[in-house]
Amino acid sequence: MLQENNQKFRIITPYDAQRSLIEECLKQKDLEWEDKCFNVDSFQGNEEDYIVISLVRSTALGFLADLRRTNVMLTRCKKGMVICTSQKFMKRAGYDSLVGSLLEYYEHEWIEKDDLERIAM
Repeated sequence: MLQENNQKFRIITPYDAQRSLIEECLKQKDLEWEDKCFNVDSFQGNEEDYIVISLVRSTALGFLADLRRTNVMLTRCKKGMVICTSQKFMKRAGYDSLVGSLLEYYEHEWIEKDDLERIAM
């Protein structure tokens, strides 16, 4: 949706394997992929109008327990941010993190994948 609307965006994730997978998916969908997807450490010091954050976890907090790195991840956008994560995970384990606090505060803003796909059409 961001690319279609000519918005400047980048995708960041704490996990390098997710970065690689997202980049491959962008390529397969014929979307812009070069200079689009980064792990958090490689994006430090940069910013963009819109940031899409991929936080796919299923068990422990991992990276999300590191307040400094999470802060870097959450402060890279100029205009807006989309956080992609599992609501079930965040309610179970993630609320003990900075991201969890943010998502708890904006809980009424959760959009399910199917709803997002309908909005995009």
